[in-house]
Amino acid sequence: MVNVLVENTVRYRALLRQFAASVWPGPLFARQRVAVSGLPRSGTSWLAKALSLSPRVSYYFEPDNRLGSEYMYRYMQADTADPGLKRFLDRAFRGHIHDEYTIAEQGLAEILRHPLSGTVLVKLVRLPLALDWLAGQFPGLAILQIVRHPAPQFLSWKQRNWSPGRALRRLLEQQELMDGPLAPYRNDMRCAESFWEQAGVFWGAVARLQLQSHRDGWYLREHEWYCADPLDRIHWQLDRMGLSWSNEIGHFINGDSARGSGPGYGRYRDPRAEIHKWEGRLSATELNELESAVKVFKLPFYPGLDPEHTWLSDDGALPQAATRAP
Repeated sequence: MVNVLVENTVRYRALLRQFAASVWPGPLFARQRVAVSGLPRSGTSWLAKALSLSPRVSYYFEPDNRLGSEYMYRYMQADTADPGLKRFLDRAFRGHIHDEYTIAEQGLAEILRHPLSGTVLVKLVRLPLALDWLAGQFPGLAILQIVRHPAPQFLSWKQRNWSPGRALRRLLEQQELMDGPLAPYRNDMRCAESFWEQAGVFWGAVARLQLQSHRDGWYLREHEWYCADPLDRIHWQLDRMGLSWSNEIGHFINGDSARGSGPGYGRYRDPRAEIHKWEGRLSATELNELESAVKVFKLPFYPGLDPEHTWLSDDGALPQAATRAP
């Protein structure tokens, strides 16, 4: 009986959110649009959730999941023509895509505050290789890219029975990509056989493209960089974007929030413990396969698979004047 009541309550709340989102206007005065982008299981959900708790932010979780599979890891240059995708994302950045999955990270109160939001925050999962195109279509868009250490990221994939080989084939099938920026790595990508070899070359190829597309005014940081000092570094990110701190952000980071979780971020995990908890879970052979595969791409991320190495110095990035959030 209790389980039935709980299930009905959850269902009715979802229906109420859906109704409110469908009849209530989206953000009417938003001055800023933000996209958080990265591979699945890279920490984008945690970062986006923390930022979304800033006042006057409307958050839309993975609206691009409604796109067809042909958009997954699709490489798009700035001059690629795709008016259908442009129309879809224009609706997303206006808050006009509001199926239950997309708005499940929000409560009714947040939905009712949408019209007054100053920032629209969208987390994207299918388009990490289309950011040049995205920036060209939406001038002024703030883009936050995340990379995560490949070992814990693909351990998470393995737990979910996700195949890096399938993701790798998606890259290899795109001739424009393999004849262009990934041409120097074609043979290594094609020769990868084991789970960890395929994970390494797929991760390396995407990280190489993330680095290539990175530009002034964007953010490209390791997930572990945020995790090492989450209060200060989330505060720093908010300051850089002109967003305000809220006590709810601190509660979320410290794991004492009373809010329920949406699809993006489940049970609480101590951010600081995330950095090293994967260690000891790969054999020496698996670690060697992963490191050898990643080395091919000559990336500035995680040399020697060191999870604490950061590719950008904190000098000038985290001002000394920045104070710890309350």
